[in-house]
Order: sequence, then structure tokens, then C-alpha cells
Amino acid sequence: MHATLTRWRRVSSLVSASLLLIFFSLLPSIFPSTPAQASEIRQQTHVPSELRALPVGITLPVQIGRTLRAGKTKVGTVFMVTTTQRVPVSEDLYLNRGAKVRGEVVTSTGGDGTAAHPSVLTIRFTQLSYRGQTVALETRAVAMANLMAVDDTFQSMQGSADRGNVSEASWTTRQVGGDEVVRSGWVGPVVGSGMRTVGSADFYGVYSLPVTVDGTQLPRAMGVFSTTVKGLYGYETEATLESSAGLITMTSPEKHAVIRNGDNLLLEVVASR
Repeated sequence: MHATLTRWRRVSSLVSASLLLIFFSLLPSIFPSTPAQASEIRQQTHVPSELRALPVGITLPVQIGRTLRAGKTKVGTVFMVTTTQRVPVSEDLYLNRGAKVRGEVVTSTGGDGTAAHPSVLTIRFTQLSYRGQTVALETRAVAMANLMAVDDTFQSMQGSADRGNVSEASWTTRQVGGDEVVRSGWVGPVVGSGMRTVGSADFYGVYSLPVTVDGTQLPRAMGVFSTTVKGLYGYETEATLESSAGLITMTSPEKHAVIRNGDNLLLEVVASR
């Protein structure tokens, strides 16, 4: 009898220990221990179940997934770009990072290496796909940055240690165009010229202050870009960027205007179809 009771107590102890381990392993999902985890759980209910046409004025920070070279890449070539952060699309809905935008090459003309006969590369974006759903859209390019300029935005302004803080979650970084992101645990203000607060950052991205989009005040997704960016960053000095009627044109005095794998664009939705 005593031996049986002892075995029963051992089994009970093991079961209790196992249940406690399971409970503590679930604690992060029940009671999040960090602001980022809490934000993640809250946001799980704010992803649209049905993808609808994006409102005019929504911004899409995206990264190019292949190199496009004027005079080399064929007209009609289809390529995809991917959103680099969470994108607010209404007052209480957003798209997670990783939405796909379909692009195609419209013009691909090589130059002779002079300003008189520049190379021209024109692209356009026509569709956004997210979680198995697709909507048509038309965009303009607010700005474009080459991969080196993009990489710089992930470096601490004070060096790799950032005043002795080895955690990148609390680094101060500089956006393409000059805005500074002052993070503490991933969260913090975006500061523009004159030390004005022009936006905010969290674990999921960088945003402008709210602006009116489709009659609603929304922050705009900025990706690696500053709130005042316009044109090209990190490309040859005489290269230009023009965008209208859904077409995005890069003109360069080099023989081959190039948009490289890893370059980033800030797109703005100008029409939904």
C-alpha cells in the first residue's frame, strides 16, 4: 500500500510539473512580456479578411527583387516587388509586411553614355497581391533609393554600439532623406529638420504623422524613407526620376540606367481599379 501511494505521488508530481511547463510556455501568448509582443497580439485581429481596392494616397514602401537594366531587360518583362513593413490601409486595418506588387517594364532603351542620348527605363505597377487575393492599382514613385543608401538606414548614427547600447531596438538611425528615428525598445519618434516630430516608429515599421487619406486621418508607411523625400537617392548625379499616369521613368546619362535587386521605392497609390 505504501509503495503504491509513493508511486502515485511521483506520477502526480510529474503531471503537475508537465502542466506547469505547458502553462509557462503559453504565457507569452496570453500575457505578453514586451510592448512588441502585446502589439503583435492586438494586431492579429486587424488584418483585413477581404482585400479591397486601396484608397488613393496610401503609400507602399517596397523592395525590388531583381535587377532591371535599360537596353538589356526586355519590354514586357514582369517582376515583383515586396512591401518592407506594415502598411495602414484604413483607421483599423493594415497589411502585414510581404505584400506583393506586380510590375512590368514599359520602356528599356540603352544610351551612348552621354547626356544627349541617355538611357531610359520605364516601369509601372498594376496589381497588389496579399494572402491569396489581388486588387488592381495605379501608383506613382515618390522616391527611389539604391541598396547602399538603404543599407545605411539600418546602421546606428553613433556607430555599432550606439552610445554603448548593443541592442538595435534602441538605436538612433537616419532615414533616406535625413529624418532620424529615435528608438527605445523599437518604439520612438521620427524627427525631421528643426528637431520637429514628423512621425513615429514601432517594431513593424516607420510612419509619418497622420494625414488625410480617403477622408480618414492615417499615418503613411515610410519604410526606409524620410517624410520629405522626392526623387533619387544614391544614384549617379545626373540621373532623374519622373512619375505620372502610372508610369515611373528613370533617365540616366550612363549607357544603362539600372534599378538593382535590393533597391527600394516609395510608391503612392494614385488610382484603384
